[in-house]
Amino acid sequence: MLNTHTSFRFARVALSPLTASLALATALACTPALSQTKNEALLEGAGVKVLRSDVQAELDRMPADVRTRVLGQPDMLRQLISNLYLRRALAAEAVQKGMDKRADVVALLKTQQEAILAEARVVDIAKSALQADDPATDKLAQTIYKAEVQRFEQPAQTRARHILVRGSDAEARAKAEKILADLKAGANFEELAKKESADPGSAAKGGDLGFFAKGRMVKAFDEAIDTLQQPGQLSGIVQSDFGLHIIRLEERKPAGVKPFEEVRDQLRAEASGKAQQNVRMKEIDRLQGLAKGNDTALQAFIAEQSKAAGNKPAQ
Repeated sequence: MLNTHTSFRFARVALSPLTASLALATALACTPALSQTKNEALLEGAGVKVLRSDVQAELDRMPADVRTRVLGQPDMLRQLISNLYLRRALAAEAVQKGMDKRADVVALLKTQQEAILAEARVVDIAKSALQADDPATDKLAQTIYKAEVQRFEQPAQTRARHILVRGSDAEARAKAEKILADLKAGANFEELAKKESADPGSAAKGGDLGFFAKGRMVKAFDEAIDTLQQPGQLSGIVQSDFGLHIIRLEERKPAGVKPFEEVRDQLRAEASGKAQQNVRMKEIDRLQGLAKGNDTALQAFIAEQSKAAGNKPAQ
């Protein structure tokens, strides 16, 4: 048995009960499958136990990113298990004291049960709709693409590399001129960018700025790019607020529409989401259509509540 004052000492991690439950579930998700190990108690006392299966159940309900984060922080996992133990111990004491029979607690339990069951039903309904990996989803995605093609229009784009020299004084300019001369003499642009460029984001990629539309760069940079005609062509030294640039044109893409293959995954997810929303709304409409109101009772209830709140009746 693990000692609650040692291994499971409360970690000094500020977690809400909900966060604790979620994180707890995460922690054991990446451990060996429960069927391969003994379902032993991880923490016990006050007449209750926290079993491996309890923790696994919590983990299975956690978002993947939370699970990964908790599994990487042992103190957080210990805190989560401690929270599960405390929740169970306090609940057991509440039952022993008959609190589960108290009217306000019974009403709250009923509300929580209804909320959980309603959410489970909503999830079940959504599963009956098209999923992102269903073959029919691809057809729906293509329908959306054709019907809303304007969404996927993109302006002309340019891809370029640059080397940035900070400053604009004589020393900076001399350095930029030396780099430009070396490039014209056949030096490797990518290697020089990694070594000399003061723009860390692009320097690590050999000066590559990726594709960008006109207007995304500062005016001086845009104007210099416009003068370059052929891929591989170098600019002169271009001064901007960032310093001195040497630019090389890599590629130009004309304005057009993104091909379906480029946006397929996005549209499949969108189509699946719409299908799930539609089936949920259809079920909600069905249930609401079965509802029959009692206007007389409703008006009387509203009047009672208004009077109790001290409000004057509406004229």
